[in-house]
Amino acid sequence: MNGDAEARFALGLLGGKASNLHRAMKHFILAARAGDKDSLDNVKAGFEHGYVTKDEYVNTLYAYQQLHDEMKSDDRDKAEAFYEEREAASQR
Repeated sequence: MNGDAEARFALGLLGGKASNLHRAMKHFILAARAGDKDSLDNVKAGFEHGYVTKDEYVNTLYAYQQLHDEMKSDDRDKAEAFYEEREAASQR
């Protein structure tokens, strides 16, 4: 649980299976803020069903976006394009 988004996501799933949706949403919120897209999708669903407040959803969405904006760089974009081109060429 020490900041591991995958572990938080798994705890969210377990909380949902145990019908403790509020606790599940807390785990999904923490995982989404750590960058987990699946958790963000679950937070959105939780908001739509009334388990997450608008403020919680907005703050989580903002934190998720901030994290991803910080990780953007030209070098990353170039590397991603290189590997996508390489993969496409290997499939020909």
